[in-house]
Amino acid sequence: MGQPSGTGGALLGVCFTDANTGTVVGQSGMILQTTDGGATWGGQPSGTTKFLHDVCFTDGNTGTVVGQGGVILRTTDGGATWDSQSSGTTDFLTGVSFTDANTGTVVGNNGTILHTTDGGSTWVSQDSGTTHYLFDVCFTDANKGTVVGNNGTILHTIDGGATWVSQSSGTEDLLDGVSFSDANRGTVVGVGGKILRTTDGGGS
Repeated sequence: MGQPSGTGGALLGVCFTDANTGTVVGQSGMILQTTDGGATWGGQPSGTTKFLHDVCFTDGNTGTVVGQGGVILRTTDGGATWDSQSSGTTDFLTGVSFTDANTGTVVGNNGTILHTTDGGSTWVSQDSGTTHYLFDVCFTDANKGTVVGNNGTILHTIDGGATWVSQSSGTEDLLDGVSFSDANRGTVVGVGGKILRTTDGGGS
């Protein structure tokens, strides 16, 4: 059943913190929030007109949005206000994953991976070992995470991104979504109806 968003624009990222409270982001700096399970959506001021591609909240108040031109936005009041953070890049940032209010990772084009341990006050570049476009990232705890991207790229870390190791996806298709329920069980999706599943942390 469809829900009226109040916009015809492209919506690209979504995050819910409970059954009722969720945020979506999209084109032209659009940020929408619901507190009634999506029955109604209200706009929030992002301060940008650039494409926003992904959003991650660790609780009802604390969230991060990433997007075009290296944009990173942060809220600590449930989206009433969004503050710009310095990413140190102009790359298109397409994926974000936080395991707590302070520890997070962002990915984007040109193999970009950025990491923070202070809620985004500082973002540090990590060596991904690739220049492929990276589309999504998922961490199950502060140390274990997986990134997916173009040309079947899957990268995995067990040390918070200090080192990233390539895993075999068995495809050269674009992979643009990843979700892990725990350190071992995860699913990756991509173009052409591609769905990949692992139960051993990406070993296979």
